[in-house]
Amino acid sequence: MRFVDFFSRQARKPRGLFGRFFMSKVFDKGNAELNALTLATLPLRDNARVLEIGSGTGALIEQLAGRPAVGLVEGVDFSKPMTAIARKRNREAIKMGRVRIHLGDFDATPFEPDAFDAIASVNTVYFWSKPAETMARIYELLRPGGAAIIGFHEKSDMERMPLDRDIFRYYSVEDMAALFADSANFRNIRTASEEGTGKTCYCALGFK
Repeated sequence: MRFVDFFSRQARKPRGLFGRFFMSKVFDKGNAELNALTLATLPLRDNARVLEIGSGTGALIEQLAGRPAVGLVEGVDFSKPMTAIARKRNREAIKMGRVRIHLGDFDATPFEPDAFDAIASVNTVYFWSKPAETMARIYELLRPGGAAIIGFHEKSDMERMPLDRDIFRYYSVEDMAALFADSANFRNIRTASEEGTGKTCYCALGFK
């Protein structure tokens, strides 16, 4: 297997020692700027319940749990190594009942409708096998007035990276806006951006 293929598979679902020790560092460094833009862009109600899809090492969860407006943060990820790291990183907040981290596929994890004030996902949309269905489920799980935010890098930047196109699906800003508009009745759809290290960071935001 070519390293490009191996790395792309690990980026989608980290496994084994490589996933635990190498990809965790890649995620923490590579997602930091998008996480910061997500935090700056995401509107939060008082005592908000927030879900992160593809929570990885739990870095964004840790930052969200530290916000006074947030009552409960939940994460879901189908990688065992990432879930273990996220639980360790947030162990005190988990003990306090401020964080819950689930091992599983978001599309199959049983969450109740109208449960969350905000749902976020950073650098995972490329791997969604049925993006319109996933977005429709996000809409279903949001409370009225709740916000969905998707952090991503733009198609033209992603195309310059050595990645397996059979694993990654790239999105332009227009593609992402269309995903929000066409998959459910999201309103007030907009995109925030910030220049990052080598690539521009984007967050697409929509409200139920």
